[in-house]
Amino acid sequence: MTRARLLRGQEHAAALEPLVEGERRASDAAAPSDRHALVLLPKLDADAEPARAGRACRPDDGARAADQVVRLEIGAGSAIVADPAMAQLFALVRRLADSDVPVLVVGETGVGKEHAAQALHAWSRRAHRPLIALNCAALTDALAESELFGHERGAFTGAVGAKLGQLEAADGGTVFLDEVGELPLHIQAKLLRALESKRVLRIGSVHERAIDVRFVAATNRKLEAEVAAGRFRQDLYFRLRGAKLALPPLRDRPRDLAVLTRSFLAEACAERGRSDMTCATATMDAVMRHAWPGNVRELKNEMQYVAATADGRVVEPWHLSEAVVGLPEADRAAPGPAAPPPAAPLRALSDELRELERRRMAEALTAAGGVQKRAAELIAMPLRTFRMKAKQHGLDRR
Repeated sequence: MTRARLLRGQEHAAALEPLVEGERRASDAAAPSDRHALVLLPKLDADAEPARAGRACRPDDGARAADQVVRLEIGAGSAIVADPAMAQLFALVRRLADSDVPVLVVGETGVGKEHAAQALHAWSRRAHRPLIALNCAALTDALAESELFGHERGAFTGAVGAKLGQLEAADGGTVFLDEVGELPLHIQAKLLRALESKRVLRIGSVHERAIDVRFVAATNRKLEAEVAAGRFRQDLYFRLRGAKLALPPLRDRPRDLAVLTRSFLAEACAERGRSDMTCATATMDAVMRHAWPGNVRELKNEMQYVAATADGRVVEPWHLSEAVVGLPEADRAAPGPAAPPPAAPLRALSDELRELERRRMAEALTAAGGVQKRAAELIAMPLRTFRMKAKQHGLDRR
């Protein structure tokens, strides 16, 4: 029997401390008896809907996920989940994995749609068969049909031998159609035929071949709008969305954001062979304010950048890229009700931080008689960082 590994290490507890009161430490807990249950997750009602951004979990469903950090074991990989909405969503994924219902996964770029598709396959009876992922945006009109359905020898110029299509190659397994909204219309028609008949026809052949495939599709587009505009077939849309999973953006998952920041930073430090780093409180404030339009992918890249460029073992706000500290909080999510006008004009936080930084550095230089090493020590800034910032602020000419 597998066991659920609860990630209760101090690094995650520290990351969640400002967000979850009453954090408890725990050791391994027995996993449910379900043969696909690899993590401890809340139960859902039979008519449960996918988690959506801004949708509150019911207290009885989200309580355990709210105060636990779990690692989802997905095939050979894994994913960390701390937010109740994501715990609820992956509980639904586990239940859907036992069926062959086509699933449409939607969400912003970098939000983790591929993880959901991998879980649907890894936790299913098809796990021992292939999972074939196709990036539909990379399939040209000329190659899409041959890539998906295959061709016979001599079917067209250059077809020197028969080619097995990806749908045939995935027989018994799962096909993941990433960015499905990018498929050309004539390929959409043939794909619809394959979904409905469970048979494919190679280019140049007159004999259809039976396939046993589970389809999972993903997109960051609004397919309803694409259907209305005539760019996506309505019948294919309804065929693909036997079930729909909507992954919330990272900015709406504060617990995930805190834990993933710590985890990605630790991974980046380990890859570079350097000592572990911790984030200052002001740094975590900046991370929480950022909208993260690239979601998990953007966060991981940011932590790799920090591990490669920051001095010392504490990540300060000035170690973050300008894209993170320079984005005003007002640019985060969709605007709500209009706020009353401020009493005084507001400035970008990044401008105020730069002005404060320059003023403190100038004061330190004055107190240190112009000696940069001493000035850096006075404000607890690494000397290398101080020299770089002094040059940026024009203080090195003093």
